[in-house]
Amino acid sequence: MDSSGYDQLRAHTDALQVQVDSMLESYEHQLRDIADARDDLAVRTAEGWSADNLIHVTSTSAGVPVQVWVDPAAFKRSTPEKLAASFAEAAQVAARMAQAQVSEAMAPILAAGQQFDIRSPFGDDLDLRRIGDSILPPPPPEPVHEPEPAPSCAPRHLVEDEEDNGPHWKGW
Repeated sequence: MDSSGYDQLRAHTDALQVQVDSMLESYEHQLRDIADARDDLAVRTAEGWSADNLIHVTSTSAGVPVQVWVDPAAFKRSTPEKLAASFAEAAQVAARMAQAQVSEAMAPILAAGQQFDIRSPFGDDLDLRRIGDSILPPPPPEPVHEPEPAPSCAPRHLVEDEEDNGPHWKGW
C-alpha cells in the first residue's frame, strides 16, 4: 500500500473513531437520563377519579394503587356493585395517567436514540418508541357500567352485629 492509500485509510479510520466516540457519549448520556427518569418515576404518583366523583385513587408510576379515598356519601348514594365499578374506573384512570407519565419521561431518551440508524439482526428497523410503550402493559379496558356480582366475592354468611343487633355481612 502506498502512502496516499495509507493516508486515506487513516482518515477514514479517524472519521469512524469520531463517530464511535459520539455514539458512546450519547449512550452514556442516555444511561444517565434513564437513571434520572427511573428515580423521578419512582417518586411520582398519578391520580384518578371515578366519573361519579365518589372514589379517588392514587397510584405509583407503575399504576399500582397506593391510596384510595372514598367519599363518605358513597355508602348512601351508591350500591355495592356501582361502588365497585367506581373503584375500578378510578384505578384505571390512575393507571392510564401513570402510563402517560412514563411515556412523557421516556420520550426525550427515545428521541435521542432515533439519531442512530439501529437495525435489528432480523433485518427490520428497531423502533425504540415501542420499547418505551412496553414498560407498562396497555391500559385496562374501559369499565363495564353494569357489572354482575361475582359469586366468589359474596359473603359467606350473615351474622348479627353485636352493637345494634342488625344484620351485618362478615366472613371474608
